[in-house]
Formats: sequence, structure tokens, C-alpha cells
Amino acid sequence: MNLFIRNKIPTNNKLKYNFSLFIRFFMFVFLGLFAFIFSSFKPEITDYKKNEFPDVKDTIFVYDTVVYYDTTFVYDTLYIPSDTNFKTEFSDSLLSLSGKLRYGEIVMQDSDFLLIKKFKRNKKKKLNVFSLDFLFSPLYSFQTFNSDLIYKDVSEINNKAVNASMGSNIGLNLNFHHKNHNFTSGINMSNFRIDFSNLSVLYQIDTILKMHFDPGIEMQIDSVALINIDTLIATGDTVYYYLKDTTYNTFIDTSFIQEADTTESFYNERAKNSYTFFEIPLLYSRSFYTPNFRFSPEIGIITSFFVNSKGKIVSLTDLFQTNSLENKPKFAAVNLSIYAGIKFNYFITDRFDFITSAYVRRNINSIYKDYPLISRFNSFGINFGFRYKFLF
Repeated sequence: MNLFIRNKIPTNNKLKYNFSLFIRFFMFVFLGLFAFIFSSFKPEITDYKKNEFPDVKDTIFVYDTVVYYDTTFVYDTLYIPSDTNFKTEFSDSLLSLSGKLRYGEIVMQDSDFLLIKKFKRNKKKKLNVFSLDFLFSPLYSFQTFNSDLIYKDVSEINNKAVNASMGSNIGLNLNFHHKNHNFTSGINMSNFRIDFSNLSVLYQIDTILKMHFDPGIEMQIDSVALINIDTLIATGDTVYYYLKDTTYNTFIDTSFIQEADTTESFYNERAKNSYTFFEIPLLYSRSFYTPNFRFSPEIGIITSFFVNSKGKIVSLTDLFQTNSLENKPKFAAVNLSIYAGIKFNYFITDRFDFITSAYVRRNINSIYKDYPLISRFNSFGINFGFRYKFLF
């Protein structure tokens, strides 16, 4: 008995069996070829600005657009077909690439295309480390005087005699920039102008006193008749005696007449006081940016060196007289001022800015030296000028 029995295919079914194998093989080859052709098929862009693109089989169109600002930036715009698998795979690769670039942004343009834009080329931006400012400013100044009790009257008269006036400031400043922080120094010439007008009146009175006498005498007489009768038997002799009581009253009418001789002396001293200083500012500012502007709050200290002065000041010894500023008082060689302001820059080009700034300043110490009066300037002004930026 055979333990292994082999099934035999009947002769009449053998042909059908071979034909079935052939059909299966043919279907397998056909489907494989179809899958290969289908996977290598690349659809064309037909619905997005068809007339603007050439009829090519490439699926990615790259256009370079150069936009000129302060520096040159190149943007790559890629249009990708809406095939889901391909788009997903390609966008993932671009996302990984955009993470390596400095500025990458991916947004959807519509349902068919993925728009990839704003890929900056790897180009080093020029840095603005130093800049130079050319400035001119009208300067409006007030002058104040103070003193101890001894010279209080002198300081009050000086305060009434001076009025604010318009001076000027011109300067050349160098700026150092680090991120949003700015440090400024330079050389400036400031001219403070004050209107001086001292109107005083001196009265001189000469008084004469005159006295007039008008004497008068009154006499009052009181008469009394007394009869002294001496009777004589022989003859009668009667004698009459008269006693007179007389009172004399003297009246003096005195009048006083005062005659005053008054002389008025007017003093009107006028002058244009001028004070010139050579100055070195030390300022710090913090910048805030907009697309076309930059504004920077500023604070700092200004060191002023006295150059010259001319004009008048009320005398310490005679309030009706004035002294020349060229002779008295002595001026301090160096004095300090505090400064605060805000600066606006308008970007004209990548190297030039238009500048304007408003500021206030006040002297810390007196402008005089070894003088009983203390005087300071309170000033404000508006700068106008240009900035040149050094690009490295």
C-alpha cells in the first residue's frame, strides 16, 4: 500500500489549468506596469494663470523677485500642485528647511496651491554702529536770580529787569548705537540771550519851613468909683478917688508854611544780554522703531565752558545804577546742566535721516563765581538737522 499518493490532474483539465496560470501572470504584469506608470505621472498646472506659464512637465515654478529697501532682499515664491500626498511630503521638507532660514513663512494661498514666500537669502545685513548728527536749534531762555537776605532787593530788581529772549545752539554730535541703546557726545556752541530793561525813578525832596507872626494887643479896663468923704464941721470937703483895674491881653497869630522842592530823576537802562558757552553733551537714549520713523527719549548732562558775555546787570551798591557784564561779575569757568528731550528720526535713505527733537535744560550750578547773586538759565528748544549713518 502506497503511503504517499500523488494527485494527478486529469488530461482534459490540464489545458484549463495552464491557461489560468497565464491569465494570472498577465494580470500581475499589467497591474505592476500600470502602477509604475501611474506613480511616475506628473500632472500639469491647468487652472492657475494657465496662459502665463509655458506648457512644461515641471511641477515647480520658481520666480525670484528683488525688492529694494535699505538692503536687498530676495524672495522665492514656489507654486506646488494640489496633489495631496505630494503636497504634504514636499511641504514637510520645506518646513524643515524654513527652520534653518532666518525668516521663513508658509501660508495658504488657496485650496489648490501652497504659497511659500519670504525666504531671505543668507545675506549679512549691514550694521549701523556709529552715526553723525548735524543740528541747529533756536533756544528760548529764562534767567533767574537768587541771593541771601542782604542782597534780596538787588536780586528782586534783577528778576524784574530781565525778560526771556531767543538764542541759538549749533552742534555736531557723534552717536554710538548698540541694539536699541544710543550714547551721544559731541561739540556744541550755545548762545543765551536775555532782554534787560531797568526803569527806576529817584525822588529828591528839599523842604523849607517858614513861620509867620501876627501880634495883637487887647486892653480891658475895669473902673470903680470910690468916694472918700471927709466931713468937716466947718466946711464940707468931698474928694472922689477913682481906682482903675486895667488888664492887658496880647494875642500872637503864628502860621507855619512848608515849601517842598522835589526833584525826580529817571533811569532807564536797556540792553541785550548775551552769554556764549562751548558745550560737550553726554546723553543716553532708547530707540523705538516704526517702518519709517524712530523716536528716542533722551536724558543726560551738558558740560558748559564759559566763553564771553556782554550786556548789563543791576549794581550791588547802587540800585539805580548798572554794571557791565564784561567787567562784573565773574563767571564760572565750568557749569553743568541737566537735559531731557525726545528725538524723532525720519528715514530718508539707508544712510541719511532727517532729525527733529524737543528738549528742556536747566543749570545745576550758578553761572557766576565769587558773586553774592546766584543766577541760572531755564531753557527749551527744538533741534533740526540731519544724521549720517556709517554702515559696516
